[in-house]
Amino acid sequence: MAAPGPVASPRPGGEPILKDVVAYVEVWSASGVENYSKTFVNQLLSMGARVSKTFNRNVTHVIFKEGYQSTWNKAQKYGVKLVSVLWVEKCRLSGKHVDESLFPAINTHEGLSSLIKKKRKCMQPKDFIPRTPENDRRLQKKIEKMANELNMQKTSIDNDIPVLLFEADGSLMYSPTAKIKDQCNAMEKRLQEMKDKRENLSPTFSQMLALNSDPSSSGVALNTSINTSHSGVESGKAKLNILEDVSKGFMDQKIKSLEESKKTRKVKKPTRTLVMTSMPSEKQNIIMQVVDKLKDFSISCEVCESTTHVVAGEPRRTLNVLLGIARGCWIVSYEWVLWSLEFGHWISEEPYELSNNFPAASICRLERHLSTGQYQGDLFASQPVMFITAASEPPCAKLRELVQLCGGHVSRSPFVASIYIGPYRGKKLPQIKHLSEKWILDSITQHKICPCENYLMP
Repeated sequence: MAAPGPVASPRPGGEPILKDVVAYVEVWSASGVENYSKTFVNQLLSMGARVSKTFNRNVTHVIFKEGYQSTWNKAQKYGVKLVSVLWVEKCRLSGKHVDESLFPAINTHEGLSSLIKKKRKCMQPKDFIPRTPENDRRLQKKIEKMANELNMQKTSIDNDIPVLLFEADGSLMYSPTAKIKDQCNAMEKRLQEMKDKRENLSPTFSQMLALNSDPSSSGVALNTSINTSHSGVESGKAKLNILEDVSKGFMDQKIKSLEESKKTRKVKKPTRTLVMTSMPSEKQNIIMQVVDKLKDFSISCEVCESTTHVVAGEPRRTLNVLLGIARGCWIVSYEWVLWSLEFGHWISEEPYELSNNFPAASICRLERHLSTGQYQGDLFASQPVMFITAASEPPCAKLRELVQLCGGHVSRSPFVASIYIGPYRGKKLPQIKHLSEKWILDSITQHKICPCENYLMP
């Protein structure tokens, strides 16, 4: 059944763009783990299309990427149009129903044997089931083993046979039967609590040592060999086995935690960053998901030294675009991310570079590529010292950063500058040029010094 959508984006004439489309969306990541369908469902609904939750006879279009082979076969059988996610984006940008044959879907698994096709993995977390003796055989056996060992010790105590115990340093000692009874009672009580509470608990190594190294114990250390009865030795061995089991479990847990910490340290954060600009939140969410999947980038809010790519939702001149040009970054369109998602890896940026809108982008990017050290532009290197007023727009700090990245010199004092940028309320001297902020912005965009006469402040 088709889902009702929000108010559709109409054509200039008032009619929804995709009013006759009934779509079924199946968009997955290349690994078959992440499902990106919801974002494109919302876009289709906003353009007036109906979206079906199931593939039925009413479906006219299938938006397909890395989907099920059965969906592909069914669409071909019924003659339903198979299109890629780029068709949805092109319809939204152009505001009209685009020809589907220009954006055919690609099935990367067509022709593969069913034995080697990827299976979908459900990422929904499983319900947590606490471990209890009833549903965990290992825990049940462990409790039974402890109970048997306690019974052996109680038998030896009832016969008043001395039991061998060991100090924390490994030295052998006697312990009176009264003391052994207290220890066994404590163990028995703990075992009963485990059964009652169904907790996954066992005596810790420190607790076992505390029981055997009580200062009030009247045991006497022996340095010579001791002959004792067979049952006493067996009881001592049982006690020692419990200590060894607990110690081994403690060490295994410690080694495991150390290995996990090493793995965590080995995970390196990407050294290059990607910045989004002129981008609605819907597209930002898609880019963040793609970056999380394809790796190699981290997302940054502003252009900085580590930024290599600026992705623009629309070709508008923003501060991030200008800073990206000044730093020699790739200025690319949103389609670069979509096509990278389509191929499952980051593809070449050049076909998607916005060099027509920002001529300086490709020039500065090539200069940065050819530079041996840290890239430094020289656009304003030959210009006099500038002073940027506090009332300027964009903010003074950002304009100062732009000028300095392009090799210019900016003074915080107006007395040493020959060019004033932005509104200035003081007395204007004839030898000082008072220019609009657009002089800086246009010069960076075109990668040439624009004539000052066109930017004089009144």
